[in-house]
Amino acid sequence: MSTLNSAQEAVDTVANEAIVAALQQTFAVGGAIINNATGEVIAAMHNNVLMPFPGSGTPYFLPHDPTAHGERQLVDWYYENVAPLNLPPPSQLTVVTTLDPCAMCAGSLLTAGFNVAVSAIDDYAGINYNSQFTFPSLPPQIRQKAQDTWGYYAIAAPVSRAYQGSNSPVFANQTIDSAAYFLCSSIFSASVNTVREASNNSGLSPDQLKNPATLPANSKVRQALTALSPFALTVQSANPRDPGAELAPPLLKTAQPNPKTPVFNSVALIDPFGNLLVCLGGAENQSPIRTAFMETTRGYAVMRWTLMNDPDPAVRAEAAQYLTHPKYGTFVFLYAPDPTTPQAVMTFGAYGSTMEGPVPQSYPSNLQYVLLPGNTTPQALSTLAQSLPPFYTQSVQVAPEQVLSQDLINAVKNGV
Repeated sequence: MSTLNSAQEAVDTVANEAIVAALQQTFAVGGAIINNATGEVIAAMHNNVLMPFPGSGTPYFLPHDPTAHGERQLVDWYYENVAPLNLPPPSQLTVVTTLDPCAMCAGSLLTAGFNVAVSAIDDYAGINYNSQFTFPSLPPQIRQKAQDTWGYYAIAAPVSRAYQGSNSPVFANQTIDSAAYFLCSSIFSASVNTVREASNNSGLSPDQLKNPATLPANSKVRQALTALSPFALTVQSANPRDPGAELAPPLLKTAQPNPKTPVFNSVALIDPFGNLLVCLGGAENQSPIRTAFMETTRGYAVMRWTLMNDPDPAVRAEAAQYLTHPKYGTFVFLYAPDPTTPQAVMTFGAYGSTMEGPVPQSYPSNLQYVLLPGNTTPQALSTLAQSLPPFYTQSVQVAPEQVLSQDLINAVKNGV
């Protein structure tokens, strides 16, 4: 990797990643991890929310992974490589990005402890959407951490923006030219609506969908679901928005702590027919941001993308007919995220990225939890959701609710 000497060179580097993302027809955002002491670019990545299937020739289905934003990928890349590459701790590194991180990426970066340096502002989904460096979406407990470790590069005339932030990021207090800033901003703006529409409209509505519980044992779709989650299609709720005690065993057994997954939590995805499609725990031992929700939403999306790009057109057709967008389903957490933590910001942000647009409104919400952690209150959880940047409150309308079924609540309490 190259060694950089200025903020201008750093932004030019990540802008090139954004250009690659734009050519890939995904969100045009790029980022890089840079060593503060040496200026070395340790890793550079771009957004991969939409991605052609490798070697497929024809991109049958582009929606790949709603969590595959550049910054989130960089955090996971770091934890995969920190030991074998003997990398410095995150506090000695900076993630430089073309665009103000969304809630998911901001939560990921704050969880890991990286310094962050930003070029362009995103006034709809960015964590600094008000451009005031007050981070109103962040819980008070972690807001100061962002103010101590983040920075927004100054921009030369004609934009003439002063540096905003701390001295911790690499090349802090330096200035980039207006051309680099406008490239980072405009290339994202040109991509955002097209990508959101492609993502949010990537599945059949429930009235057109077929029930995957009717698939035979040799179905590739059924086999892929079972490979992803052993509890897939083993449980059915009479009402997909009101799961009962039948969901307790999968949630509890999936969350059972062990040396490989020491965090006790799980998340289930129920389809419009009430079928349990996926139920996964976290992999925080591999990366602190690989929580149960991140594993579940990412696992389902990548599985669906793979099936929808299968060489056999019959498999592609079957996947399209039986597997739809999660906005038509219900996510159920064993434990809601702790609203005082950056992981909660990340989780609600990842839910927003999974929806990537409006969610069909129904009661109860399609974002549910069985139990609250510790001394958390429903109001604290709602306050965090309602404080998120406008994309999450106005478009997605993030609204976590406790499950209605007291039988499910009691079954989980008795099993914990």
